Amino acid sequence: MLKTMAEHANVSIKKVGYRLKNLEKKLGIHYTIEPELTTTGLPYEFLVRAKLNAKPDVKHLRELLLPMPNIQFAALADGDFDLFMWGLAPSSSAYSQKVEPAIRAGLEDYLSEWNAHPLLARRAGFFPVDNALISTLAIRESRRKVLRILNENSRIQVINLAEMLGVEDSTAEYHLKRARPFIRRFTAYFEGRGDFLHIARFLQLRGKGMDFQVDGRRISELYLKNDPRLFNRLVYAATPSGGFDTFLFENFTSLEDHEAFEESIKSHHNIIGKHESAKITKVLKGAIPIRKVDLSSECKYLLSPAEVPGD
Repeated sequence: MLKTMAEHANVSIKKVGYRLKNLEKKLGIHYTIEPELTTTGLPYEFLVRAKLNAKPDVKHLRELLLPMPNIQFAALADGDFDLFMWGLAPSSSAYSQKVEPAIRAGLEDYLSEWNAHPLLARRAGFFPVDNALISTLAIRESRRKVLRILNENSRIQVINLAEMLGVEDSTAEYHLKRARPFIRRFTAYFEGRGDFLHIARFLQLRGKGMDFQVDGRRISELYLKNDPRLFNRLVYAATPSGGFDTFLFENFTSLEDHEAFEESIKSHHNIIGKHESAKITKVLKGAIPIRKVDLSSECKYLLSPAEVPGD
């Protein structure tokens, strides 16, 4: 990987490695796995936007959410809703009969309004899961152990994986192969929020047929084609139910950047109806997703010989 980036950026491998380590430290990049939800038995994804009846006790709210395995991302927000959450369940019936009642009961002292949105389809991005959830999966413990290790560091070498499993290298490779069907991809996320402004946005779209598809594609292009920065503006996208047609999780370099983009979204009033959004103010559980990291481009325009002592 370093050799490929060095060739693309036309710099030395040493400089790329130096820049990569600095970038990982600065942004808190954590290498992990995205589980294959269907094979892990948790194919049902849901979003929640809720309003709170008072300013929450952040510590207490975090303590309530941390033991809830079905909630994998939760954050306080400022805007049209006060609390945003993403979670997983085995099925729609399990969610409606067990998961949602348990979550609402745990948060009842804070909730004034609850809106749940089961996901019909995920279009881009992911939210990372924690090892507590992996430990609940109905698969062999040897598979769960490999998944937990890779969830902490997906770049681990086989020799180190074998050491952590307490087995020979060949046996570690066997366990890794057996765990592979439960892994959708190897990826990364922020351990912190970085220096970005994050927005959770729900959109209700107007229109039907081909015109709807064409105009909807125009909105997608606002995110996917006009942002040459290191991180894509659109880091997560899904089709929810429950009164909205599109959910978007976005990041921006500044408030001004967000306001300018908000105007461009509103200019598409011919196809955007109801619109609710909120700024993420404090992550209570989980981590910020990343959709794409273009490290080779980052190295090309930010690297300088002065950054590396010697060469």
